[in-house]
Amino acid sequence: LQLSYNHTIINMYIVATLLLLVSVCDGARILAMVPFPTKSHWIVMEPLFQELASRGHQVTVFSSFPQKKPLPNYTDVDCSVTIPQNMNTFSIEMIKKAMPSPWGTTRFVNRLHEGSCKVLGEQKVKNVLNSKERFDLLITELFASDCFAYLAHKLKIPLISFTTSTAMPWGSERVGLPDNPSYIPNYLVNFSPEMTFWERIYNTAVLIYAKYWHLHVYAKQTQTLVENIFGETLPPLHEVVGNTSLVLVNSYHALAQSRPFPPNVIEIGGIHIKESQPLTKDLKHILDNSINGVVVVSFGSLVRTCSLPKPLIKMFMNVFSKIPQTVIFKYEEDLPEAPSNVVLRNWFSQRDLMEHENVVAVIGHGGLGSLTETVYVGKPMIGIPFFADQFGNIENIVRRGAGIQLDYDDISEEKIR
Repeated sequence: LQLSYNHTIINMYIVATLLLLVSVCDGARILAMVPFPTKSHWIVMEPLFQELASRGHQVTVFSSFPQKKPLPNYTDVDCSVTIPQNMNTFSIEMIKKAMPSPWGTTRFVNRLHEGSCKVLGEQKVKNVLNSKERFDLLITELFASDCFAYLAHKLKIPLISFTTSTAMPWGSERVGLPDNPSYIPNYLVNFSPEMTFWERIYNTAVLIYAKYWHLHVYAKQTQTLVENIFGETLPPLHEVVGNTSLVLVNSYHALAQSRPFPPNVIEIGGIHIKESQPLTKDLKHILDNSINGVVVVSFGSLVRTCSLPKPLIKMFMNVFSKIPQTVIFKYEEDLPEAPSNVVLRNWFSQRDLMEHENVVAVIGHGGLGSLTETVYVGKPMIGIPFFADQFGNIENIVRRGAGIQLDYDDISEEKIR
């Protein structure tokens, strides 16, 4: 009897010890509203949602880019049909006409916002609001997407915002982010942190304008828009976004600039960079046999390269025909005048290409995602910024000796060489 009793006690200790070692996980139900149809934005955000799902959270994602293969714990809601088709790609001339100044940029953002917010009227969103299943958290993009913050208000859940660029001037107050214009250039100007006195004055004026515009124009229009969709009176936008719990910023201080961040603002620059994948056989063959080096040319997913002015394309081709390197050029159409050393591709994984030892330089627009990849693999960049934060992004790598900048409006064959 004593032996049996001792054996029972030992078993109880073993069970108790095992129970203490067991990790108890409580997965959350997370709603993500990110329908903005720009591939470069989505590439940065997608890894977050995939990782949350892989860690056991139930993630429902409203986006314009459904997963190609179903993932466990990940529910896709395709918004691409609702979003106006002209919002996913633009010509350079259209962008420069729409965004000639900070004031034009804010108007452009407003138009994009109105297009994205059409999703709120979808039956799929109404199903979420009327569902008995409760969500625990809402994640939205900060760019042109503030209307979705009202879902957090209606569902009474915490809100996290994600910005795929550096911090925006109208996103500061909601989380107490300092944005001193004496040394922090804002999203709407093309300055580096080493501003002159007059640049600081201009930066201050633009910051004041941006905050005023967001509070008295954009916010009121957003509130009216959402009230019309939901058919009810809602609180002002600044009160709703003021409940933001966390902002994730796609920047990295060593690449951008040092600035104070409160605990509820976290830099996650490089989150989209994954392990490089094997190249396709044809691209690998081209890269392996380009003994003089390879130049990669890509202007991102928002701008169609074939929409560049024909004289500029001809200028590029003339320059490329006179250099010994092979040029891999992202171009969406046939180009009969392309010289023999220029390889055209409708799309390629820039990150995988740049890993190859024969790549010697990258020509790009300075979008933060591709720029971060370029710096990550240690390749120099020739930046030709077109709009928004691209100017500041290129300025930052020029200051650090990682690239040079060319002015799109003053470009020539001599400068490209």
